[in-house]
Amino acid sequence: MSRVPLKCTIVLLVASAALASCGGRGVSSGGGGSTGTAPVVLTMTDTPPSNVSLLSAEVTLTGATLGPGNVSLFSGATTIELTRLQTDIAYISTTLVPSGSYTSLALTFSNPTLTIENDTGSSLVTGGSNPACISSAICTIQSVATNLSTTIMLSPTMTVSATSGAGLLADVNLNNLLSATLGADFKNGVTVSEFTPAGSGAPPVGAEDVVGHVTTTDATHSKFSLQNAVGMVSLTVDNTTTFLNFPTGTCTTPSIACVQANQILSVDISIRADGTPVARNVLFEDADSSDIEVEGIITSTGSLTFKMVTLAESDSALTASLPIGSTATVTYTGSTPFNVDFTHADSTQIATTGFLFSLSADLIVGQQVQVRRNPNSSGNSITADRVRLRSSRVSGIFQSGTTSLFSLNNLPSLFTSRGTLQIQVQTSNPTICSGTVSCSTLAATHSDSVRGPLFANSGSPTLVASKVIQH
Repeated sequence: MSRVPLKCTIVLLVASAALASCGGRGVSSGGGGSTGTAPVVLTMTDTPPSNVSLLSAEVTLTGATLGPGNVSLFSGATTIELTRLQTDIAYISTTLVPSGSYTSLALTFSNPTLTIENDTGSSLVTGGSNPACISSAICTIQSVATNLSTTIMLSPTMTVSATSGAGLLADVNLNNLLSATLGADFKNGVTVSEFTPAGSGAPPVGAEDVVGHVTTTDATHSKFSLQNAVGMVSLTVDNTTTFLNFPTGTCTTPSIACVQANQILSVDISIRADGTPVARNVLFEDADSSDIEVEGIITSTGSLTFKMVTLAESDSALTASLPIGSTATVTYTGSTPFNVDFTHADSTQIATTGFLFSLSADLIVGQQVQVRRNPNSSGNSITADRVRLRSSRVSGIFQSGTTSLFSLNNLPSLFTSRGTLQIQVQTSNPTICSGTVSCSTLAATHSDSVRGPLFANSGSPTLVASKVIQH
């Protein structure tokens, strides 16, 4: 079965005005030893090899430099989980750079790690010191890299100034990046295109659905900091921010006052033309961060248990004992609450009326769920205080149907090896399609990446889409 490509994109947004540092994974000064006046924003999105279900893909970005002048766009290191980014964008940082013309972009990566299900029908030799991944097994492998860095010439030359900015979109294509043995060559798999920040064709948001816990709030400057397993981001709240699902007792008037330390939130991040990261949508998840939220994709189900590959954690405290990309066994009881995430497209809630997620029978392989981890849990054995259905990200071919209800075929082998040959995709007025608010231009036989809660739906799995990207 041929695999539908999943874009993996790093967005480097060069905006047009000076911006003061806001700390954490926020704004920092530019590299090259000079003071910058134009902010640069880094973000990241996902294409796996044929006949392999890529359950998790991580890579660490260790450097991004503009030339000439060796102007650093990023310092330190940040690790990104890519599979969720087939429909989303991950915000990394904003950095001030000097005005001028730039002809090249150098990117440096490290530690590419993959968690796969081997559905090739035979053992998969993955190179280096990795053991062979036997047929049907779920394996985490360290990808052996031929080249961990690449320098891409910019054509046309990118010019930025205090009054005129530019943006760079760097695409990491896993089909080109990975060899037959899942070795990585970043010179082969990365391309770059230019766009105008906050203009036509620019990414509408800097990141979507970022879950973490609030560490600090600054009501005076309308800012807060959000921490999770991969780092911290400092965000501004302004008149474009919406507050969703907050208890009325703690959020009588939507404002920065709703955000309190130790809350667990899910945040969509937008980027202004001047590079400022803004909390566009702020969704309340939990009032207390003591029970860490762990998100993952279900790989098998059993009696009051299921296994999942972890994709996100609301706190870094688990990363040593439960790294992202590892398999966790989740145990729950008959009284453990099941519920559906407050799913929204931009600031509008997606209707899930008529779809159920309340019992063991509603769990299926391929769903993305979030479990509230009881502190009595240990390592990769999680006792769940709650199981919440989150948005799955799935790519396939629009096979047949209408633009409001169509079948998605040519699915990842995680689905097809278990008899799920197609998923029904339901769209509605709030669904974001190909970056617009209308889905009327969706067409059959095209490859699509869809995001939304996936319901078992009595043996006919249906994804209620908050977003559809037609490639």
